[in-house]
Amino acid sequence: MSDASEIAAQLTALVREKTGDAAARISQPVALPGHAGQSYSFELDWRSADGPRHEKLVLRLAPAGVRISGPADVARQGRVMASLADTPVPVPPVRWLDDDPRAFGRPYFVVGFVEGVKLGEMQASPDEAREMARSVIEGLAALHAVDWQSRRAAWGEPFPLIEEMKRLDYLLDRPTLDPAAVSRAPDLRERLRASLPAESRIGCVHGDFQWSNLLLREGRLVAVIDWEISLVGATLLDLGWICLFSDPDSWAQRLLVPSHLPSPDELVSLYAERARFKVETKEVRWFQAFSAYRFGVITVFNLMLHRRGKRHDPVWEEIGKSAPRLFDRGLELLG
Repeated sequence: MSDASEIAAQLTALVREKTGDAAARISQPVALPGHAGQSYSFELDWRSADGPRHEKLVLRLAPAGVRISGPADVARQGRVMASLADTPVPVPPVRWLDDDPRAFGRPYFVVGFVEGVKLGEMQASPDEAREMARSVIEGLAALHAVDWQSRRAAWGEPFPLIEEMKRLDYLLDRPTLDPAAVSRAPDLRERLRASLPAESRIGCVHGDFQWSNLLLREGRLVAVIDWEISLVGATLLDLGWICLFSDPDSWAQRLLVPSHLPSPDELVSLYAERARFKVETKEVRWFQAFSAYRFGVITVFNLMLHRRGKRHDPVWEEIGKSAPRLFDRGLELLG
């Protein structure tokens, strides 16, 4: 049995168990792009006590054969999204999730399929893009206003900034990295350590809040997806991150940032209007610089894995061209 047919058979058994309809049927699952697991969209037809039902859903599976932790812990991602169901933060509705490997041999979740388009992939005038960005930043501010203490069971305990720095040390301090790509990363690291914010505001953090993970429809944010690296931590991590992916000056190929995207300064201004705490310019600059460092380190590490044949992914060759620029940009933002 092929992987696709095996997934279809397992999924059919799951939906029949969950819906209580022994005749429930699914369409052939369609693989979706992604790096931290396997995702499939499918349609489900079943009969409830109220009559026939039709749903379009997404199945997410942990990667096969890996330790279930961090980005591979898809059941945790499902619990994080479910914990936001009663908030203004738009997330896909969670249908089912489980750590139990009986259904697929590994953890999974199933959520509703949300129709939407990503701002970076659509044609939009600057005014239209600004209004959509306003909706995005409203969603970000809403996430950061969520009471994380009551959601500890899903989110876990706060993760300090210094621990995130140490995690990046683990990736950066390797002799197998390309010296030209690493460039001024050590200089930027020391500057960041020396100016680490002492008391940054803590809250729910998406961790990868950028345009590829934000779905819009009719000018409004309708879903924030891909919660693999969500955490309780410094909320400005998310603001610095989306600013990075809106900043042409951070990339060797400036055209990687569509011209209609709002500038980082516009995004910060929108966020400052909606945040429930005072947003200090100097602190925001630190998080923008940290985001450049963080993605630069991730880039050189993944480029090394690709070149050594550990994890084949040619996209890092292209992204890797920007690594030195990311580290330089971080130093510029620190002044």
